Amino acid sequence: MTQPPASIDAILASIRARVTGPDEAPAPPPPAPAAEPAVPLETVVVTPETATMTLDDLIRSLLAPQIKAWLDAHMPEIVEKLAREEIKRLTGKL
Repeated sequence: MTQPPASIDAILASIRARVTGPDEAPAPPPPAPAAEPAVPLETVVVTPETATMTLDDLIRSLLAPQIKAWLDAHMPEIVEKLAREEIKRLTGKL
């Protein structure tokens, strides 16, 4: 078995190389999407389904696109941070 890389950056680079292939450069992170404007109340259509919606359901339906955009923009950073912490915890280094 080979010696583990000396730094967490080397570990993450090794993982990236395995995922993307050794000849491929890692893709740059996608640009953060622009926040979608809040939905004006005039555009909310009242139908039989929406008339029975609770306030929680209405808020969830209005916030879902904004939460998805935020997660799409920040999830890679969150996952990388957690991976670093877990590798650090498992190896007891860095």
